[in-house]
Amino acid sequence: MEKKPTSGQFSYHGESLSDLPESFDACLLELQRAEETVRYQHRQLYQLEARYKELFDSLDEAFCIVEVLFDDDAHPIDYRFLKVNRVFEEQTGIRNPLGRTMREIAPEHEPEWFEMYARIAQTGEAQRFEYGTDALGKFYNIHAFRIGDPKDAQVAVLLKDISERKRREKQQAYLLQLSDMLRSLSDPINIQQAVGQLAMDHFGADRCDYCETEKEDALEFPMLRAAITNAHPFVVHDARTTAMLDEEAKQVCIQFQALSFIDIPVIKEGRPRGLLCIACREPRKWTEEEIDLARETAERTWVAMDQAKAAEALRKSEENYRAIVSQSIAGILKVSLQGNIIFSNDQFCRLLNYDCAELLSLGVNDVIYPEDQERNLIAFEQLVSEGKAYEIEKRLVRKDHTVVWVNNHVSPIFDKAGNVEAATIVSIDISRQKELERQKDEFIGIASHELKTPITSIKAYGEILAGMMDGAAAPIVVQLINKLNVQVNRLVKLIYSLLNTSRISSGQLALQLELIDLNALLEEHVLQGQLTTSRHHIVFTAQKLPMVSGDIERLGQVVDNLISNSIKYAPKGGDIIVSAESHGEYVRVSVQDFGMGIPKAVQNKIFDRFYRVKGALAEAVSGIGLGLYICHEIIEKHGGRMGVKSIPDEGSTFYFELPIHTVT
Repeated sequence: MEKKPTSGQFSYHGESLSDLPESFDACLLELQRAEETVRYQHRQLYQLEARYKELFDSLDEAFCIVEVLFDDDAHPIDYRFLKVNRVFEEQTGIRNPLGRTMREIAPEHEPEWFEMYARIAQTGEAQRFEYGTDALGKFYNIHAFRIGDPKDAQVAVLLKDISERKRREKQQAYLLQLSDMLRSLSDPINIQQAVGQLAMDHFGADRCDYCETEKEDALEFPMLRAAITNAHPFVVHDARTTAMLDEEAKQVCIQFQALSFIDIPVIKEGRPRGLLCIACREPRKWTEEEIDLARETAERTWVAMDQAKAAEALRKSEENYRAIVSQSIAGILKVSLQGNIIFSNDQFCRLLNYDCAELLSLGVNDVIYPEDQERNLIAFEQLVSEGKAYEIEKRLVRKDHTVVWVNNHVSPIFDKAGNVEAATIVSIDISRQKELERQKDEFIGIASHELKTPITSIKAYGEILAGMMDGAAAPIVVQLINKLNVQVNRLVKLIYSLLNTSRISSGQLALQLELIDLNALLEEHVLQGQLTTSRHHIVFTAQKLPMVSGDIERLGQVVDNLISNSIKYAPKGGDIIVSAESHGEYVRVSVQDFGMGIPKAVQNKIFDRFYRVKGALAEAVSGIGLGLYICHEIIEKHGGRMGVKSIPDEGSTFYFELPIHTVT
């Protein structure tokens, strides 16, 4: 007989709770644990989504995910925006894109975009490209790749607006083409015609004319008269509605089919010299960039025409040549190989306050500042022996014994046999420029000195913080402090470079001379250099070397700079060979790398202050062009010399030579 539970007693299928198996409690416990696991996974998922969103929105480039749309024949016809990041609208100019198709946003959008994204979605091959869209008026740098299942036809797109860069490139290409064209023309009429056609094509205009305004003919046209009278560009976007023209002028514009135009006057010495007019048959909103480019076109055209006229005048007669030389703003001399002044124009006489007859009775050394005579003589002797022109800055002494700085371009004059028989000197007064350089150097010195104290404190604080870090510190904190110290060290080096530059310019770079074992010096700095790179192998083999007299800190600075440059300009790694050899009365130290090399044409400028080699690879290396300048000055201060031998794409060898120490 079945036993019934008493009142208030729970039963399960006729069994009391006490009769249930003990595994039920275990099941409840497992259920609770499962619920905890689910909640934990939800929290993890939420955190991952938050991190993803933070990363997604932190991109400084536009990013979107699109779905490519196809017609019934599987041809791509559009795409829909599924997701965009925070800067997408700013970079693209597309407002509220989510859920909308490109055809909705820009009905005239080019089909090529649909085809490119469809190809990526179907093949899975990522692509990088630069492409423009007239529908949006933009040009983008694109990196696109497929995401998800191919059937979803979804493409992720990382894009950057490069419209401004492309605009500049187009302008630069136009200006380069303009310069090349003007350089090849010498007839003023041909110049006017060629400029008109080129500018018309570039600006997309219907008419472009350059005219000279020496005469009053141009003032007959009201739109030209306004530009010339006001001496600045006269721009009309719509001649029919503008308030800048009276009714008569409007009718003239309509008659000549010039409803929008830019008139650029060329004003020289307060007088109108030329005028460039670019016109369209339809109204047009001219941009500031177009106005500036038109102004540059007008200036270059005027310069080209002026040069053409000057060349034509020079060809007419020797008398005209003499007149032009005499009126030149530059001093012009002809000197013999013995240094006698054969000819001087009036400007050079005025520059030195001499009468022409007095100047012709002097030699070149009579007017050169004593401290610059040896340097000038060396350069002149090289011109005579090699027949190559050179440029030199030096000081001249006026009749009243005051000093003037000049830049001289010295060119050889050859006889019929091809031998140098004399030289011409074009001398420009650069005293004002030198004064500005002095003021700049003074400012650099003061600013660097004022920055030195606070940056030293910052460096100390950063090092203290780094020393206080222990194992409990968050990795991001340690990373940031290390980055801080790296950047502070870079800033310290920059400040000391500026200070050294200031000292060099003012002649205050002092040397602490002592006898130096170059082998020991090089071994020490090679070891230091090797610690900074794992991709390069710095090789040095000591040789028997005589002692030299020098400043060990300054020479170490030179070696460090040359090794550091070899590391930076050989980014693929490889050997760096440091060597030192005795050559009679001097010791040569060389640092050779197998990196990108230096073009022959710029090797003579490599030691100039603030000079940096141009080119994408070289410009990717940080620096301001002071290191080699400072090294060069330090070596010259030691009575030595510095040079470079280099072949592009094969490497460079920088070397310096120091006189050996002799007992007197």
